[in-house]
Amino acid sequence: MRLASPGYRMKSLHILFIAAVLTAVTAQRFSALAGGAPVQPKDASAVEACLRLAQKIEDARGTHEPDELAEEPGPAGRLSAAREAAMGEAGNCLGVVATACIQAEGNMSASVLVSCYARERDVWDARLNAAYKKVLASAEGEDVADGFRKVQRAWIAFRDASCAQPAIFFKGTMAVPMEAYCVMKMTAQQALWLEAYLP
Repeated sequence: MRLASPGYRMKSLHILFIAAVLTAVTAQRFSALAGGAPVQPKDASAVEACLRLAQKIEDARGTHEPDELAEEPGPAGRLSAAREAAMGEAGNCLGVVATACIQAEGNMSASVLVSCYARERDVWDARLNAAYKKVLASAEGEDVADGFRKVQRAWIAFRDASCAQPAIFFKGTMAVPMEAYCVMKMTAQQALWLEAYLP
């Protein structure tokens, strides 16, 4: 009986290692898009607290002219007005859970990033689903409800295509956290967009 050469054994181990990595990456990729994990109450509270603080800051600005009429024209004026308004913008709460999660883990490995982005995505996904149900229930007329349904279907297709792009473009494991971040960000933006329509 002839034993396999050391080079052959190394090549076999290398192939097994690559297969294991690809299996893990594929599982992470699908978990980046798939929601459904129970939302941790502390995560939901962190997002809610950030949104309340942003609203409090925006309310403190008081009545003011629209930035388009009040700001200095040009790039510096636009950025100055944006900086002033930023603290009161709900969209800046994106990352409040994921950043704390990443810092608690103490590293930025792909698995940590995917896991932390998924935790926050689940919070925004729950908010999105709740807002979607409420806007449909409160819609005055079937045309309004149908409009929200069309937007939501189009948004899902856009999110899926947009967030799949890193894997198509980069063709490597670095695309997995990028995809997870994309899903988290787009879910948050859509949740806030729907919440703006709540009565």
